[in-house]
Amino acid sequence: MADSTVFLEKIKAGYSFKGESFKLGCGMLDGSVVSGADVFVPFKTLNRHGLIAGATGTGKTKTLQVLAEGLSELFPGLAD
Repeated sequence: MADSTVFLEKIKAGYSFKGESFKLGCGMLDGSVVSGADVFVPFKTLNRHGLIAGATGTGKTKTLQVLAEGLSELFPGLAD
């Protein structure tokens, strides 16, 4: 089993940004959510191309749902 402290530090270092950002979720280690391992996407990158890839059942559709619903809540009326 990997060390959750090291994992948490790496997630925080890799997903902390200056400016506004959107929380996609939390990192998982060995099948368990690691509290505090929040994964963010900066707002300034959301108008660029992106890729969500993975095998069947890995959460691609759920990721897009979370992103669409969260942005819809943050910016109501934007889609009007």
